[in-house]
Formats: sequence, C-alpha cells, structure tokens
Amino acid sequence: MTKGIVPIVERFLLPNQLLALEFEEGWIFGRVVRRRIMQYKPYSLIDANGNTIDINPSSHQAEVWLRDPRNTAVDILYLDTTTDAGYPWILHGAIGWKPHQIRVYPRIPEGGNIPQKFPNIDPIRPSSGDKTGYYSGVESPYQTPTDFMEYVIPPKTHISHEFYNPDDRAHNPVANILFALYHFQIFRPNPTEATLDNKVIRDIALGPVRGGVRATFLTVGFTSSPLPMGATLKKDWKVEPIKLEEAETLPVGGVM
Repeated sequence: MTKGIVPIVERFLLPNQLLALEFEEGWIFGRVVRRRIMQYKPYSLIDANGNTIDINPSSHQAEVWLRDPRNTAVDILYLDTTTDAGYPWILHGAIGWKPHQIRVYPRIPEGGNIPQKFPNIDPIRPSSGDKTGYYSGVESPYQTPTDFMEYVIPPKTHISHEFYNPDDRAHNPVANILFALYHFQIFRPNPTEATLDNKVIRDIALGPVRGGVRATFLTVGFTSSPLPMGATLKKDWKVEPIKLEEAETLPVGGVM
C-alpha cells in the first residue's frame, strides 16, 4: 500500500472511541456509542431504471447515485433521518472498484465540487477524462477499499459519482462498498459555565501532544470545503459547531 494510504477498516472507530467532526461552520465532538459494519459486494453500477451501465471506450458516464438494484429509488449511501434509536448517526467508509482502469469522480454532495482538486487548477472535467480529481481501483482496490477517498456522509445528503473509461473496451464498474455506521453521543459546549462536556471537548481539541486526549478527526465532505451542518442537523442534534480555538478555551474550572 502507498505510504499514508491505508485500508479503510484501519480507520473505522470502535464503541467508546472519541471523534471530532468538521463541518463548514466548525467542529462538533462526540463518542461512538455503537457501530455497524456494512458492505455491498459486488455492486454493479446501474442507472435509475435498474439497467447495468456499460461505459464505452474513451467515454464518460454522467452523475449517478449508487442505487439499490431491488428498489432503484433508494440511494444506498443516504440516511433519510437525522437520528436513529435516540442517537445522531453518520456514515464513514470507502469504496473499492474494478476494473482498475475506470476513473471515478465523486461529487459531494451530488452536483457539488469534486474532491482532490489541486487548489488553483481549472474545474475538473470528468466528461473529458481529466487526469486529476479522480480515484480508481489502483488507489482503492476492489478487494481492499482504502482511505485514498474517505467518505464521511451526514444524514440528508446525497452523493454521486461520474466515471470515465480510458480503456479500449467497454466496462461495467463494479464496487465493493464498505462503510461503518456510527451512532454517537454528542458533547455540547457551554461557553459560560464549567461542565464535564467542556472538559472532554477541550481535551479532544488539545490532543495528546498538548496534554489532551486522543480522538479521530474526520471532515464531513472533504478537506478543501467541509459540508455545512445546516439548520436541520443543528436543531435535531441540539448542538452548534465551534472553532477549535474556541474548544481549547472552554471553561472547565475544577471539573475533574
């Protein structure tokens, strides 16, 4: 495996592990209460009518969801409620692809920007098979999906993919969709009063190097522009994101 790229299973969290989720507005902090590992393998790419998509040589496939072949109205990677069984929940995972030649261009959310773009280059054109902004079965192999393209998908968000086939024969992209679904407890910051939640949040923000605790930091969406949390999640999850600098200075007083 290329240095710095690991199988996604090595990134999955266990119950009781701490996490920090970055949204456009800032960070929220929590603890995994339970998780469920979910896998769809093999998954053959289909269209809205359930027909297998075969991409011709040197051809492009426009944006599609990863649809359930048993009910094509269903997006496999979509959470239609903001909470489940009393807890917020979120998807975290990766997708391996075959054949490895196929270029996969994610859009997060659907219709949005393509991740992995160099900051100053022109917009990526999947229809032309641009040689940047994509990943493939080379970077995320079918048998071992990797964090080369790590997905963190909040509720009420559809993602989509475009494809380009640079090969000299047609291919149907086949995926190994491997995700963890986390139910998690949220720690809620209080800027005016010392609380135990404040202490945990501060310790996560400081990290072990500065006397805090170890946690996993995940960006919702992708690093250049995290997705907005939005009013619905804020209301249902009962939390406002804060900046890391604010988290580090929350009042903790004599809280042990």
